[in-house]
Amino acid sequence: MSFRRCAVGVLRCNTLIFGIALCTGCLQGKDTVLQPDQSGSEQAGSTGQNMQGMSTAGSKAPQSSSMSTGGNKSPSNAAGSGTATAGRAGTNGMQAVDAGEDGYENMGAAGSGGSTPSGMAGSGSMVDAGMMPVPADAGPGETPGAADPDCDFNGIWIGNQQTVSEALSLPQTSNNWYYLELKQSGNDVEVAKHFDCGIEVRGSATVILSRATLSASITRNLQAGRKISVSKQGTSCSFEAARFWSIRGADELRFLPGEPNPGRDFPDNISDVAKSNPLPTASMSDGAVDIDSDGKLGIAFQVTGIVMGTRNSVQRDWTRWFTEPGYEIAASQDWTTDLTVRADFDNEESIIDPTSGLLVSGSMPSGTAKHALKLRFLGRDASDPRAAALIKADDVDTCYAIQDALPAGTL
Repeated sequence: MSFRRCAVGVLRCNTLIFGIALCTGCLQGKDTVLQPDQSGSEQAGSTGQNMQGMSTAGSKAPQSSSMSTGGNKSPSNAAGSGTATAGRAGTNGMQAVDAGEDGYENMGAAGSGGSTPSGMAGSGSMVDAGMMPVPADAGPGETPGAADPDCDFNGIWIGNQQTVSEALSLPQTSNNWYYLELKQSGNDVEVAKHFDCGIEVRGSATVILSRATLSASITRNLQAGRKISVSKQGTSCSFEAARFWSIRGADELRFLPGEPNPGRDFPDNISDVAKSNPLPTASMSDGAVDIDSDGKLGIAFQVTGIVMGTRNSVQRDWTRWFTEPGYEIAASQDWTTDLTVRADFDNEESIIDPTSGLLVSGSMPSGTAKHALKLRFLGRDASDPRAAALIKADDVDTCYAIQDALPAGTL
């Protein structure tokens, strides 16, 4: 039994808590994890209506009498009646002959929510079937294609970003986990699906999110649409992801940079954004949001170590991923080993509660640490055993599996 599932909740996020930098990213939205559809037939296909998942309290409680609260999402939607053979598909369905809006190719018909070859339907989770959407310029029978098969990033990935900040003159490493589905056309890659899977800060203190906070955070700051540029360079693949800005514990659109047209990839620096659009504070809290329904504005972080307690804050940060000498990606037609690329970030935090003591100590990103992102490939679609082993019916459980697969560490 790991500590994160016992003492103070379960999960983590990324911007500084108790002077510990936490950096994540995620755009608001919701999708579905596919579960076996017992009603699916092998005939060409009529469509069923997939219902959206209903949140219920605590189907996966922490594994001890801890402070962690319930509130995780539980799939409670009806399965579509889509089949695995050729036929028409409804919204988000798979297609073999014809497809409706956002259809996928080379699969059987599905009800709203989609179907995989074995006739699977939505369960109310954010994870989709993991099938790569056909790009707008793809003709019948075509699939998304990489410019070079040795640098093909299409598929399902998980990641652990490690960043270092200085707090109380000590380094603190933030481990931030991601679920990612990437689609690629030529050298252009786009994040098709994403959600953050929490953070654990390791250093002079340990910082995590409770399960309730993680569950509430999953649908925020979604990175779908984030652009990544890749190319084959000799025996390596370059990888350059656009900046992504995240807002936690406050109204996202209101505090993103780029007024009056806020966006996620602005090149602005934190100090300029803070001057022009300051975050809410304890005394001027307008715009702060109680996202985890704990009765306090902001996002709640659980801290243990040389100081203990809960810190509620509002945070704003950006992250960027890229390759450089020493962090190359060896070209491959199947990514059987983990990839490590560089990461960069900056952040700010406004503490709403408490208003005094060590929990309000500040921090700043380390200027010398080699922040990094480790990526692991789980296959081209959800039928790959690597993906099937980690993707669960409940997003929070998927996040636990991702954290276990890419354990927290320090830089």
